[in-house]
Formats: sequence, structure tokens, C-alpha cells
Amino acid sequence: MRRHVWLLPVVVMVGGCLLRTADPPRFFRPGSATLEAAAGDGADPPAPGRVPIRLRGVRSEPFLRERIVWRVSDVEYGLYEQRRWIDLPAHYVDHALRTRLRSTAGLRLTDDPRAIALHVDVLAFDDVLAPAHMADVALAVALEDPARGRLLDRTFDARVAIGDGEPASMAKAMGEALDDAVGQVADAVRVSVRPHGASGAR
Repeated sequence: MRRHVWLLPVVVMVGGCLLRTADPPRFFRPGSATLEAAAGDGADPPAPGRVPIRLRGVRSEPFLRERIVWRVSDVEYGLYEQRRWIDLPAHYVDHALRTRLRSTAGLRLTDDPRAIALHVDVLAFDDVLAPAHMADVALAVALEDPARGRLLDRTFDARVAIGDGEPASMAKAMGEALDDAVGQVADAVRVSVRPHGASGAR
């Protein structure tokens, strides 16, 4: 029986490894000033001289879900096991963009199907690890006027450096990149619809 005594520490060690639970997930929210100022989701009241814009449901790449995406350059992607967003990246973009559009001169949000339609796809909401550590938010945008066709078809990309490896620093940088990206989109929409102020619903 003595020859089997050495097995006991091994069994205990293996059992401990098998029974050890994984670290619990940690949840984060982008540190976005625009999200902090988020307005309601309803339509804005009609106003003279303001072009109505209908923001369609923001979509995203299938892998952009609650688990935070890391990326190395543009060739390798992965998902953190414990790091999660509290909400979906597409929802963050939707809320931030609605708030920014409402504060953009000459525009108002509407639900009217005759209005100029804004389509947005989230292409990146990534923690880029290399060649430089940064938060990357990329949005593919199309603006469709029912009367005049496509007014805008462009991808907007905002990147903010991440100072260290802390997840909270990443979340703060992602929020800043989100603010930059939706600001670019709102400005481009304002410029694109200016000659078409008479079209769409009022």
C-alpha cells in the first residue's frame, strides 16, 4: 500500500485544478461623453430649416457582441473570455449617434419613411494590440434620399491610443473613439444633405 502513497498529492492537485472555477467576467462601458449625454430615442418635433433624418437600426459584424474583441493588425482577431461590454457595440453606436445628430445644426431625427435614411454598420469596436495599442471604432455609413438617391457612402474610422494594459483604460479610449466616430458621421451627414434640404419629409 505504501507504494501508492505518492499518488495522493497528485490526485489532490489534479482534483483542485479540475474543480477550480474560472474567473468571473468583468463588465465595461465605453467612457463616452456622448453616451453620458444620451437623449431619448423618439423623433424630434418639426422645425423650420432642419432636414429630417431617419436613422435605421444600426447593425454590426456578427462577432461584435458582448465579449470584447481584441485584434492584432488587420489579420488576427480574438475574444476576451472575461472582458465583456454591458451592452452591444451596435447599441452604443446607435445611442451615441442619435445624441450627436440631435445636437447637429440643421438636422432633426424623425421616424417618417419619406425622410432621408441613414444606414450604419459597425465594422470595428476593437481593442487593437499591435502594431500600436489603441481603441478602434469604424462605421460604414450610407445616406439615401428617396428622391435623389445615395448622398453619402463612406467608412469613418476613429482610433485613440490606450496608455496601458488595464481594461478600464481600454474602455475609456473606446468611448473617446466612439465620440470621434459619431462626430465625423454627423458632420458628414450635415454637409451631404445641405443641398437637399427641400427633399424628404417635414
